[in-house]
Amino acid sequence: MDKAVRQSLYAVRPEKELRDLNDVNVLVYMDNNSIDAGYLKAIKKLTRFTDDNIASWLHISPRTLRNYKPEKVLDKKLSEQVIMLRTVFEKGRAVLGNAEAFDKWLETPNYFFDSKEPIAFLDTTSGMRYLFDRLTAMEYGDNI
Repeated sequence: MDKAVRQSLYAVRPEKELRDLNDVNVLVYMDNNSIDAGYLKAIKKLTRFTDDNIASWLHISPRTLRNYKPEKVLDKKLSEQVIMLRTVFEKGRAVLGNAEAFDKWLETPNYFFDSKEPIAFLDTTSGMRYLFDRLTAMEYGDNI
């Protein structure tokens, strides 16, 4: 992730970036950080997708998403989803070079995803882990 993007992202959420989606790392991150609605703004900065898209991935209504005040601490289930979604978007940006390329990749049917668009996997924690793993494989030279 380039320096300007990192600075703008962490101006909203200055906490340390989560680098892996294994259960222990996610739980430790949640234990050490107060996960508030400001994380949702960080996700919005990482993508061009709408509030409707983000809300559907998080299983909340777009109205609820928009009405969260930045200091509102999220419940544990939503916190986990938000952390994981943010981490997938950060990884995608880093691997593919920018947000536009990652967003395009998410919307392109892919043979390795049973000819589905990768975006279809963002609404479950297992799906987010799967995308994160595939992005890591791409980072190390896999053709995905």
